[in-house]
Amino acid sequence: METAMNFVFRKAAEEDVPEIFALYEKRIAWMEEKGLRQWNATDYLTVYPRSYFQTQAAEGRLYGAEDRETGEILGAVVLLSQDDRWADRAGEPAYYVHNLVTDAAAPGVGGWMLGEMEIFARKAGKTALRLDCAVDNAVLNDYYASHGYREAGCCADGAYRGIRREKRV
Repeated sequence: METAMNFVFRKAAEEDVPEIFALYEKRIAWMEEKGLRQWNATDYLTVYPRSYFQTQAAEGRLYGAEDRETGEILGAVVLLSQDDRWADRAGEPAYYVHNLVTDAAAPGVGGWMLGEMEIFARKAGKTALRLDCAVDNAVLNDYYASHGYREAGCCADGAYRGIRREKRV
């Protein structure tokens, strides 16, 4: 059971991007250290450079989990209203979770963020949260399943092969 977190889920401002981008760099270094092959094996920061996150912040799609006491951002996510990987469900009101990252030194933040996104989606009139996860990442797929995200088909984007997952909110 997760304990209550002292965070606020909020829209990120453009001035938050350097701190948020550092989370991605830190997480990629953590993956290297742990011998995991995910973002560190896919040129993630080339595909999603700092300018991508600047644009997402400017357009109101970048969110962060901020520690209420320190002001430190310990997690970030991009929430989209549409996603080509879900074209077969384009008419349904959903948020699409992208670029979810947390500080590896702050356990529980990811689960807390998923819960906050569910509340946020419901308040926005959405019926589901949707995401995808690499087919070969059993640990992350199990993580999402443990948070109630059920499999909803597969997707592909270049060399990427993913499992689509959704949770009704």
